[in-house]
Amino acid sequence: MGGGKETKEKPKPTPDYLMQLMNDKKLMSSLPNFCGIFNHLERLLDEEISRVRKDMYNDTLNGSTEKRSAELPDAVGPIVQLQEKLYVPVKEYPDFNFVGRILGPRGLTAKQLEAETGCKIMVRGKGSMRDKKKEEQNRGKPNWEHLNEDLHVLITVEDAQNRAEIKLKRAVEEVKKLLVPAAEGEDSLKKMQLMELAILNGTYRDANIKSP
Repeated sequence: MGGGKETKEKPKPTPDYLMQLMNDKKLMSSLPNFCGIFNHLERLLDEEISRVRKDMYNDTLNGSTEKRSAELPDAVGPIVQLQEKLYVPVKEYPDFNFVGRILGPRGLTAKQLEAETGCKIMVRGKGSMRDKKKEEQNRGKPNWEHLNEDLHVLITVEDAQNRAEIKLKRAVEEVKKLLVPAAEGEDSLKKMQLMELAILNGTYRDANIKSP
């Protein structure tokens, strides 16, 4: 007899499973947390939600369950800050909603990218603000100089030089994928974002959500 423990296989990252996790989190947040008894449960639930979203995101953008190595070398030298701007091709695709594609519902896509790459990802420049009136009011003010530039994604990272360069390269690769419009009806990322929005709004019913 072998004395080894059986390891349970983790549930597959499906929309239905993600919805169950989100509902569990909603239910838990509505219950009184006496003496912090739910703190560990909430942390584990958040970690599982993050894992499922990460796997679904990777499958959507990379078309494969194969994960890239996320290992980084040991830090060498002082901390540096690196940044890169990627300009959004709005002139080539004037009707495409790049800002919505990059940010995702409630900023979830950008947050997922930040968690994946270890970089900060911000949409800047003309057309980056949802409130166009507020954008015009802020244009020319201190700290709003970026509004005079063309629409772009600003990627920044702080780490040791050798690690920062790897992180920045990964983030640039991922953001570039978002700057290529998919053919109508074939945008798997948009379908995932619509699904996530439906889950957040409590209206999700069918895993096969179709683009409008």
